Amino acid sequence: MYTKTCPKCSQPSFCSSKYGEWDCPICQADLSSLRARDAGDVFHTTLHKKYTTTHLSESHTAFETYI
Repeated sequence: MYTKTCPKCSQPSFCSSKYGEWDCPICQADLSSLRARDAGDVFHTTLHKKYTTTHLSESHTAFETYI
């Protein structure tokens, strides 16, 4: 799986092929000329950090509410 980040709306776009026509699913901008990156390399660390931060803050809030 490959990814490109749209320069117009800054949203990620994913595809199984890094070649050929590629349009942003959000704003329909043409992303074909941008370099595709391996989605696992780009987003694994970012998603893990985001989940961990969100998960911890939600637990902490729920714990404070309970007490």
